Amino acid sequence: MALNDKQKRENFLKHGNRRLNNAVKSIKLLNNIANQRYYGYEEKEKNIIFKKLDEAVKEVKNSFTRAKNKKNKSGDVFFK
Repeated sequence: MALNDKQKRENFLKHGNRRLNNAVKSIKLLNNIANQRYYGYEEKEKNIIFKKLDEAVKEVKNSFTRAKNKKNKSGDVFFK
């Protein structure tokens, strides 16, 4: 069963807000391991964290870009 536009929007708001809040909360928790009073890490390990975060953000951006481009090809508008 295909969802109508209203249901799709409701799903986006419901799940998007929850998932974004969870992602931001998890990223902020990384602040804790930056405290060298309690954690020891090397520069290369710090760089791995930033690389993985950058890759994940890039993947999400690409997903939204692909979805928008796919939608625009049919003449529809992604966000109303």
